[in-house]
Amino acid sequence: MTSRNYLLLTPGPLTTSRTVKEAMLFDSCTWDDDYNIGVVEQIRQQLTALATASEGYTSVLLQGSGSYAVEAVLGSALGPQDKVLIVSNGAYGARMVEMAGLMGIAHHAYDCGEVARPDVQAIDAILNADPTISHIAMVHSETTTGMLNPIDE
Repeated sequence: MTSRNYLLLTPGPLTTSRTVKEAMLFDSCTWDDDYNIGVVEQIRQQLTALATASEGYTSVLLQGSGSYAVEAVLGSALGPQDKVLIVSNGAYGARMVEMAGLMGIAHHAYDCGEVARPDVQAIDAILNADPTISHIAMVHSETTTGMLNPIDE
């Protein structure tokens, strides 16, 4: 490894030690049977078991940013007859609204502002006023502000 101090271009402010950079030089390819069966398949099974006890489901690991995963969910979990209420209180919520628009997904945007906590009564009112809404989408941790949204409410 050279002694150059390369930048690691990942989300969030972070630094990595030399040992982490050296470990990143090793390619853990997913087509390797030992790695795939011993690591990837085990992770997939555990994620599926966490999500459902029902048979016939699987999980797919995605390599990408959080926005990549959100786009994948919006693009695959909603059908052509569905409509999603997107609760937005930061950059990532706003990005979900933009993604839904670009993908042609029927949606209603509830913009709480940059630092406001979503109002459960306002969400109830939106849902009661529009019975075509079939799904709700909200970023659990709005990392631009550090806000943890109250998804359990």
